[in-house]
Amino acid sequence: MLIENSDRDLTGLYDRLAPDYDRLHRRWLKHAGGEAQVALEASVRALASPSTKLLDAGCGTGAFARGLLAEGIAPEGVTLLDPSDAMLTLCADMPVRRVKGRLEALPFDDATFDIVTCAWALETVPRPETALRELCRVVRPGGVLCLAFCATQPAGAPAAWLMRQAIIWRGTGQFLSRETVANDLMETGEFEVRAVPNNGPAAALIARRKSKQSDSDGNHPLTSSPGSTRGSSEPNA
Repeated sequence: MLIENSDRDLTGLYDRLAPDYDRLHRRWLKHAGGEAQVALEASVRALASPSTKLLDAGCGTGAFARGLLAEGIAPEGVTLLDPSDAMLTLCADMPVRRVKGRLEALPFDDATFDIVTCAWALETVPRPETALRELCRVVRPGGVLCLAFCATQPAGAPAAWLMRQAIIWRGTGQFLSRETVANDLMETGEFEVRAVPNNGPAAALIARRKSKQSDSDGNHPLTSSPGSTRGSSEPNA
């Protein structure tokens, strides 16, 4: 079970950080979270089609969505959600649906999206376990949830350790256990989960929601994938 802290609302902080966020985030990706980001982006690009209905939950400045639009995904199928007005304002150049909202209470019907992405946002909310349930809820059967988050993996290189300490010092998020998040997903009984190997204090998880067909024949696309966490997880780092 994830630790929940109802006193940590970082929306105001991210409003203030919005003008400098991309610069700070590029530094994080360069020294710590880059492999997890690449894994998430590659998974989405492999799965998406021009007609995909995609939610980017905790979209920030919209950098990931801009790349997808440039590669041909239809803008009418893309929804960006963030609790920060300042972040959503920075997304105004894109002809997509922009929604102000929180991960813990997504304003969408059940099973709405083919792909839900949540990169570097799950660890910033006061109640990550509640947010995870909501992210799962809006994925359609057969659809995919793609997560990247700050994690309790070994920092490795000194630069990655320094980036981890900077996040702790700024108070811009917490570090979640990859194994705990994966187990919480699997305990729903509705998702097959694959942890993508990566270095740094970060994690990437790809979770496919079971469809009725896969439930009946036992053929789940992620079950036998390398790095699968189905049925067991590695010890916490």
